[in-house]
Amino acid sequence: MNVLTFDIERIPGHAKIKHRGLTIEGEFWDLGGWKHTIGRRIHADDVVSWPRTICAAGRWYGQSKVMFAAEWQEGGHEQFMRTMWEWFDSAALIIGHNAAAFDVKHVRSGWAEYGWVQPSPWAVVDTLKVARSELNFESNTLDALAKRLGVSAKTDKYSADVAQAAVNGDEKAQRKIARYNEGDIRATEAVYDRLRPFIKNHPHLSMHNGEIWGCPNCGNPDVSTNRKGDAYTHVQRYAAYQCDNCGHWIRSTKKLQDATHTRTYR
Repeated sequence: MNVLTFDIERIPGHAKIKHRGLTIEGEFWDLGGWKHTIGRRIHADDVVSWPRTICAAGRWYGQSKVMFAAEWQEGGHEQFMRTMWEWFDSAALIIGHNAAAFDVKHVRSGWAEYGWVQPSPWAVVDTLKVARSELNFESNTLDALAKRLGVSAKTDKYSADVAQAAVNGDEKAQRKIARYNEGDIRATEAVYDRLRPFIKNHPHLSMHNGEIWGCPNCGNPDVSTNRKGDAYTHVQRYAAYQCDNCGHWIRSTKKLQDATHTRTYR
């Protein structure tokens, strides 16, 4: 199964408005970001430039090379967006931190602006959603999770100034944000590996490699040899297994007994 760990970087937009006889100008991420200053949302007509995605990194699970694409490379922003489209078109599963609500939606928005259709379907495993729903850490940022879990953490902090300098052609800034973006890939993949035993409804990886038996969370085909007792639902019993590769618990699809009766028909 083509599993892609993915992350994007963006720059803020720029707005200029008239407010109480003054001209207010500056960066924004959201149209409601200046409410504390002007008492209302920024109107779309006051936007000089919108926030946009400027670069992305990705890595196919199991490979060592981290891919990187950016709008300052050959072909400009359109080719950069096309490269991401091709990554997604080859992927069956996308792994990312806050990917479902942020990265994927922003990328889709960019494709829509160019009038492109979506690439072939994919599933998403969002490590932020897993951490929030299954664990109870005080902070669920990627860096905080990586450090708490004892895995590779982020290598730097995002800087809008560095991102803007990269867009403006500063080669040092371009190298710096590329390292930062690629570092997020390594941290995300490491966090994903640690969270695998806790992920519910993970897309079944074994289905893609043709194995009859296999761990849904990592595709390990030897899971059937590691039975660990029984698993019980409210009224039925199944054989229980634990994957010795990722630690996820699995139950057999075959019932060990008929359903326990919960009602009388007398």
